[in-house]
Amino acid sequence: MDRRYALGFLAGFLALSTTKSLANPKFKKGIKIGYLPICDHLIIIAKDIFSSDEFTITPIKFSNWADLSEALRAKAIDAAFLLAPLGLMLKGSGVDIKAIMAAHKNGSALVANKKIKSIKELNGKNIAIPSRFSSHYYILHHLLTKYNIKVNLVDMAPTEMPFALLTNKVDAYIVAEPFGQLAVKRGAVNLILSKDVVPNHICCLLNYSNELANSKVANQLTNAFKLAANFIEKNHSEAATIGSKILAQDADIINKIISEKIVSYSDLKINKEDLIDLKEFLISQNLANDGLRNLDIDSYLVEQV
Repeated sequence: MDRRYALGFLAGFLALSTTKSLANPKFKKGIKIGYLPICDHLIIIAKDIFSSDEFTITPIKFSNWADLSEALRAKAIDAAFLLAPLGLMLKGSGVDIKAIMAAHKNGSALVANKKIKSIKELNGKNIAIPSRFSSHYYILHHLLTKYNIKVNLVDMAPTEMPFALLTNKVDAYIVAEPFGQLAVKRGAVNLILSKDVVPNHICCLLNYSNELANSKVANQLTNAFKLAANFIEKNHSEAATIGSKILAQDADIINKIISEKIVSYSDLKINKEDLIDLKEFLISQNLANDGLRNLDIDSYLVEQV
């Protein structure tokens, strides 16, 4: 860490620590942030590299999107990193949440059996996705439409995908890292990166409950995550080491993902047009309920970046 960056880091730290005590006592005891052990949620390392007199960050790890979503719906947690389409669906279903910032941009690869050499060879093959309510499905649909090919979609838990590919149960998959590169490490190939399909795309968004979004600590908390993102961009190896402990993933693979720019944390702004596109996509795929069809994006997007 060079001197200039160290000074910037200190300034950000002090900004978080010197505000007058205005925090909700509940949040001072710990703001519960739900996350999954994936690189998309790496800015959760804010918990370990920043502090404030006004609040503490309490990461709550989940193993799947369904449980994470239900915890946010039930107000068992104060915030959560959610797939953007899933966040839209929750908001459309009447859950009082606000989209604050992107957790990252880009971040996935279409990983395939090494025998597959081109996108067109995927025609008729079995491709796994984590959910129909995922950005991965949205990105894959763009790719398949561009090449005018059809595949057999398989809904599969991310943790099962590397083994399924390596044992020929599926021919390819697209999912959050590090689950893509875990298979690459064992002989699979990155057929195409998600950023080369839809450049600078959103995937996971940080959602606050309305109570948290309207609290005195909301801006400070958002700044903590922004500073964590900046730290990751400038300190790949150190961020990977810290992240490996929270995510329980291999530090070398996390470092590879950051260093090779598979995932980016440099621009966490949410563009309203991206959410509109995702909403229209869900509607076109007959995945939207009436609440989502009628959702005003402005009621969901309260960006603080």
